[in-house]
Amino acid sequence: MTGASLSRYNPRVVGWLSVAQLVSWGSTYYLFALLMTPVEQALGLSRAESSLAFSLALLVEGLLAYTVGRWIDRGHERAVMSGGSALAALCLVLLSQVSGVVGFYLAWAALGATMSAMLYQPVFAVVTRRYPEDFRRAIITMTFLGGLASTVFIPLIAWLMASFGWRNAVLVLAALHLLICLPVHWQALRHAPLSRRLMTCAAPRLRWWAYFWCS
Repeated sequence: MTGASLSRYNPRVVGWLSVAQLVSWGSTYYLFALLMTPVEQALGLSRAESSLAFSLALLVEGLLAYTVGRWIDRGHERAVMSGGSALAALCLVLLSQVSGVVGFYLAWAALGATMSAMLYQPVFAVVTRRYPEDFRRAIITMTFLGGLASTVFIPLIAWLMASFGWRNAVLVLAALHLLICLPVHWQALRHAPLSRRLMTCAAPRLRWWAYFWCS
């Protein structure tokens, strides 16, 4: 596959990445507001205690943003976003089993790490690297579909909680990451473009060697 074909805007890839954004935002960021009341009742937490968990998630997300951005710039976008989806599924499974405030905080801190690897910031970096001439179109598409996450997932999560309880609802969300987000990121993000550092580190015929020595 040539460099020109790799940099050509691909609406199918952008569409699938947008679907993954819809699920990722809905099952993590918008989950917390719906989870507060049942978790407070189950764990005996105050509103201030439960709210701290989401603050920890946002703190971890921000702290990891620079590192995640460097990994993506080095061409590891497939590993970053696929790993984020897999870790999100694991964290949601652990969240569904928490029995105390410490476990609740740890689960959300770990979810903050997954958010840094799969929400807007990393995927915008990905499409900017892949489609330098059309990244604005990709970002607009993903922002529009990702913006529907609250419209889709707030009623969905509320229904799941009312029907099956909050723990089983969280398990369903974990399954969505394994069935949708992980396959999408693994398939759509193949053939990542080389980083600028790799491009200048060796001649084109030696880029395979440069990948190991310069990344």
